[in-house]
Amino acid sequence: MFYGNTKSLLESIVRGLKTQPPQNDAEWQAQTDLVQGCLTEMIEMSEPTINSVNSTSRYVHRPVADKLNRATPHVRSMLTAMRDRDGTTALAHGETILRRL
Repeated sequence: MFYGNTKSLLESIVRGLKTQPPQNDAEWQAQTDLVQGCLTEMIEMSEPTINSVNSTSRYVHRPVADKLNRATPHVRSMLTAMRDRDGTTALAHGETILRRL
């Protein structure tokens, strides 16, 4: 997944929490699984990349890594709140995530 796709998916989840929060365990689980997938993608995208050219390694900076690193703790907190079925806390963290991204 790409940064833009992950951000769009998180925006969609936050919008859904605002307008129509999950009504049953199956809906909560589906939304929680999506947030877990976003977290996994964010962690992978924020990892540094090492290029080997002519046997020398150098760090390659990813421009979005800083944004992802600032948002990741809030994604973790949102995920915890969603597992606890706490829509208010999940929404608060979700809004913070969107500001950080």
